Amino acid sequence: MTESKVNGIIVWLVMCLVLIGCSDGSPRGWTIENEINTESKWTHWYRPKDDPTFTADYGNNHDSILFYDSQLEYPYHLIISHQPTHAFLWRSKKFSIHSSEWELASDHYVIGNHYEYDDGVRVGDTYYIFEQGLVYTFSGALEDANGQWQATGTFPKAGSDDIGVFYEDEIFHIFGEYGDFPHGPDGTSLSHYTSPTGLGDWTLVDNKAVDANPRGGHKYGVGDATIEKIDGAYYLFSDIESKGNPYKVVAWRSNSLYEPFTFLGTAIEARSQETDDRDNERIQDCDILWIGEIDQYVMSCNMRDIDGVPGGNFPTLNKNTSRVIGFFLSGHFPEETV
Repeated sequence: MTESKVNGIIVWLVMCLVLIGCSDGSPRGWTIENEINTESKWTHWYRPKDDPTFTADYGNNHDSILFYDSQLEYPYHLIISHQPTHAFLWRSKKFSIHSSEWELASDHYVIGNHYEYDDGVRVGDTYYIFEQGLVYTFSGALEDANGQWQATGTFPKAGSDDIGVFYEDEIFHIFGEYGDFPHGPDGTSLSHYTSPTGLGDWTLVDNKAVDANPRGGHKYGVGDATIEKIDGAYYLFSDIESKGNPYKVVAWRSNSLYEPFTFLGTAIEARSQETDDRDNERIQDCDILWIGEIDQYVMSCNMRDIDGVPGGNFPTLNKNTSRVIGFFLSGHFPEETV
């Protein structure tokens, strides 16, 4: 073989490597959005008003958990994480996106000594809240649980962190961060574990039940799931981010909890081209709930802004940073209904 032919082959090989490879293991030009193969209304969530902020009066608000029980005097309860010292407990007789329509049942609600709480579920008269590998439980009213929560169980944090919880047919399911995402506190996929008690005896189903990097690599970080069964299928909403692209909420779908979830698309994202509201930098930490009185689903999300407009009193955050909870709806409804 002549030297010119050898050089030609080398050039050809180099060009092939450039065209088909990249540092994170994904093909050049590939994005997770390329994987969309289903049109779904669950990728179209709406702001019920231009500024969907629940409240900006109580400093750093993030990582909310929604509960509903039609038999209670106050059917709606909302736990909002704040600082390791305490969270906030809100309650309401009627759903509203406005805190003015809710009652602040406790402005110093103590569960454990955690900055945030991943997710929660109620089974019978017992509430379960999950965080940092611990399961906190209380049997009775949430209002009576202040300072009375007990760490009665564990879950495999090393293999499933920042989890979402779903309960069905006497089985607890958790979906949490798995794998090493180098650019933030996320996984490269979501693992799935099950337990008959929610307190231990966890069984791994799949380390890649939700795979944010189906072509390999670690381009995308995923976490903070919330799960709902809708019309016989399972929908999972999670955070997703990549280097230089802040968190947004995306949707996934599966016909079975025991089968991998398929990516549907973006459900909620920040309005990065605007500056007048508190959802202009990133949106994450969603929690889904069916609201029968308005005949649609809502998601409470953590919204962060870093431009100082409209600002507010957030003494524990960096200058110009705000962090609040906002509500998003699964359909268009007049503002007066919420």
